[in-house]
Parts: sequence; C-alpha cells; structure tokens
Amino acid sequence: MGSRKMALDHNTNEQGIWRRFRSRATQFARKESGTVTVESVIILPLLLFGLQAMYAYFESYRHQSLALKANYAIADYLSRIPSYDQTMVDGLDELFEYMTRSSDESWVRVTVVECRASAERCNTYDPRRIRVARLGADLVWNSHGSNGKLRHNNTSLRTKLAHHIPLMYRGEDLIVVETSAQFRPTFAGRWTGIYRREFTHISVTSPREHDTLCWPDEATCAGT
Repeated sequence: MGSRKMALDHNTNEQGIWRRFRSRATQFARKESGTVTVESVIILPLLLFGLQAMYAYFESYRHQSLALKANYAIADYLSRIPSYDQTMVDGLDELFEYMTRSSDESWVRVTVVECRASAERCNTYDPRRIRVARLGADLVWNSHGSNGKLRHNNTSLRTKLAHHIPLMYRGEDLIVVETSAQFRPTFAGRWTGIYRREFTHISVTSPREHDTLCWPDEATCAGT
C-alpha cells in the first residue's frame, strides 16, 4: 500500500513539473517584450556575415566578368591587325591587368591555328589534325605568351585546346587567345567560402581584315 502511494506521488510530481515547464515555455513564446541590446548581440553578427558573403560573391562574379570581357577585347583587336610581336604581347598583358585589376601574375597567350588537311581530318579525327601555324624559314611556332608562358606545339594544341576550337574548313586560320587573371578576395575565404583563384578564359576568332596573323611582321608570312 505504501509503495503504491509513493509511486502515485512520484507520477504526480513529474506531471506537475511537465505542466509548469510547458506553461512557462508557452508564456515565453508568446511574450513580445525584449531587450534591444540582447537582440543586437544575436542579430548583428549574422547581419555582418551576410553582408560580407554577399559582397564576396558579387566581387568574384564581377572579376570573372571583367576577365572575360578583357579576353574578348584582346581577341577582337588581334583579329583586325596583320601581325604582332613579343612587345605587343607584353603590352596586351599590361592592358589585361589594367582592365581586370589583377596582379602581375596574370598572363596572355596568342596562338594561330590552321587547317591544312581535309575538313574531315581537321574536325572528326581524334585527335583533330589541326596544327599551330609555322612561319618563316625557321618554321617558328606561331604561339607566344607573356610572363614566360610556354608556347603551344601541335601536341599541346590537340590535347588542351582542340575541344575549344570550332569546326574548320581546309585552308582556314583561327586566332586563339588565352588569358589568366589572378583573383584575390577582399575577405578571408574561411568566412565567405571564396578563396584565391585563377580565372582562365579562351576565345577563338577569325582574322577579319587579313588572311592570318603574322609573327613578327607581314614579311614572315609572305616568305612562307
């Protein structure tokens, strides 16, 4: 009899504690009063983090867009001139750095691609039978970059760039412009998820006013 009464009292106490907890939780949920200081301490860090992340993502996409537009601008310029040399490549790199607001680690590489085999061999074979143009008596590869960037040969062209180059007809020349811009975010990546990265873009264009793009002058093309 005594043990049954003790069990009953224990259950009653548990129910009472649960009712009081539920009642106070309900009151707290319905309560509309508060302290501005406490709410600010909770919300302000989240607000600042959100603004920081939004700025970081906007900055990243903006830098990528600038790098792509600068690549198109350089390709358009090269498509309208008859020849180029190393001085011009280095100058285009400086222009690219200015347009993209990137560091000295950026680079530009220009490659003239030609199709001298049949259209089928240039377009459907694996690897494609396209090649880097070779000019002059010394048959210099017409591929040059800034900041010591290595030039392309036929092997690297077919393995790294072929999938970027559209279908070509026999006798056609195309200008391939590669650019790379270094992006350094304003805020640390551990806070925003945006880390330092390299934006590399490749564009392909046809010579607009001339048959091809010569290196280092038109006389070289005339001698081939």
